Amino acid sequence: MVWVQPPENTHHSLVEAINRFDGVEFDLRLTSDNELIIHHDNKISIPSDQLEGRSPYIEHWSLDELTDIGFTSLNNLMDDKKWLEPWRDQSRSVILEIKRPSPKVVKDTVPTMAKVMKLATNILDDAKIPNESSVFYAFHREMSKIVKSSGSNRSWSRLLPVVARSGSHNSKRIRAIPEFVYYSFGRLLRTQKNSGSPMMPCAVDYFEGIKRFTHLGAPIGLTGSGRKRLDKIRGDYPVYVWPGHPHLERKLIEAGCSVLTDYAEPNLTLPDGSIRWERPATMPLTQEQWKDLGKGIFPKDVPQWHEENEGVLGWRPARMIGHRGCGKTTRPIFHSM
Repeated sequence: MVWVQPPENTHHSLVEAINRFDGVEFDLRLTSDNELIIHHDNKISIPSDQLEGRSPYIEHWSLDELTDIGFTSLNNLMDDKKWLEPWRDQSRSVILEIKRPSPKVVKDTVPTMAKVMKLATNILDDAKIPNESSVFYAFHREMSKIVKSSGSNRSWSRLLPVVARSGSHNSKRIRAIPEFVYYSFGRLLRTQKNSGSPMMPCAVDYFEGIKRFTHLGAPIGLTGSGRKRLDKIRGDYPVYVWPGHPHLERKLIEAGCSVLTDYAEPNLTLPDGSIRWERPATMPLTQEQWKDLGKGIFPKDVPQWHEENEGVLGWRPARMIGHRGCGKTTRPIFHSM
């Protein structure tokens, strides 16, 4: 049977991904009735001609209106044992990105984002999700204010460089360039450590292409002197790289970095011919088994980490994380109401 990628951030996509990978990343927004919906864009991802004159912004729609279209809520997701048990009981990790409302909806984003974190924290606490298995993050310089205002004791991080809330994809990236230049890999890592983050989200631009030479400080890399510099700066601090392009995936994991992937096709062979292993953290291989993947040899009878260990695995081992579930998909997510 041919695998069909489910739409991003949907119930199907997230459940499939958390059962296939070491964890999942998804996006949270607040609805008009103060509920949590899983959705990336600030505008509802349906054709504009389906709006029928209504506001396009997620925050102006109720939870029922959004779920009737096909989007899922955090509460509905948590009610599904196929989602909850891998997260709570099998050391999967989940990254929850708090999305900023459009400036046309909210000027001061801190109260809205704090409400999202508070509501989500209550849901995670009620479900007894280990703190070592979740982290909140956002593109927001004042993330510490959001956390304090929310009253949450959950782990958090900050996405840097911060991109603008409005504008085209390219204009947002252009406006983020000065901050990217300022933040060398080492400075970025120290910033995250000093804030108490359990992990460092990191753009792949630090690892490949001409961009890795455009920030202050010596560049890191995945081979040669760049790899040595990476090892020295990173130590054993968890680094999570997005987007995790398949041609870099194996090298990133070998360097101890986790990968946020948009590629969830089952039985994927990597560009270098290696067999892909989807759960390097929660189904860890021996060094010999890992090398055998490069020879096209698939390992057998690999135990799950939680079956042989007590406690929670945490963020340190290199993980494969499904981005928005089984990966981002084209717009609109749904083509009709």
